Amino acid sequence: MPKTYLYLRTSGDDGKDKAGLPVQRDACIAFAGRNSYEIAQEFPDDGVTGKLHMHQRPQGKLLISALLGDGVKTVLCYDAKRIGRTQPAYWSFIGLCRDNNIAVLDANGTNLCESVMGGVNGMLAEMDRDATVARLQQGKKHWRGTKRVEGRWPYGEHPSHDYDGEHAVVARIRKQKASGVSSYAIAKRLNAEGTRTRYGCEFTTKTVQNILSRPAAK
Repeated sequence: MPKTYLYLRTSGDDGKDKAGLPVQRDACIAFAGRNSYEIAQEFPDDGVTGKLHMHQRPQGKLLISALLGDGVKTVLCYDAKRIGRTQPAYWSFIGLCRDNNIAVLDANGTNLCESVMGGVNGMLAEMDRDATVARLQQGKKHWRGTKRVEGRWPYGEHPSHDYDGEHAVVARIRKQKASGVSSYAIAKRLNAEGTRTRYGCEFTTKTVQNILSRPAAK
């Protein structure tokens, strides 16, 4: 029975389509069982993000060392994206395997060292990743410097007159602080009179300090 190494990988780039380690493992074990492969060792890189080559990943470098150090000549992985989500990362490992007569199989039985689809899928994964990063950056650029979304305004800063009570409390806090009252004493006074935060909690020293750390409304 031929032996194979099992390589598993998840990363933050997987997004909503993420296949966790158990899903990858089950699919690969099922393939190995159908095709009479013995899994000699498992190499799981969980949550390894970034455009890292195989030799830069904790378990990836151990996999390479094992492949070059003994007679196992097959690597089994869930799909091409586990090998690399960028063309350089993908082809560096595939090239190493080709040079050493090592087969890299996905859970469907495709030999990624012989199929152009592995490279195509890797390229598509890279394009998808870059598009996602671009969308996130564009979103940050759009919202940078704008006010918080409705319902998330800091205490005492909501523009609606429905929150005038908060404005009055903040004004009192600033006035007391200016007269030399400590944040602890201010919180104690507010709680004693029954004044509460927007969410019905008692004021703490930290709450008062956070309010005072923000610029006064003009």
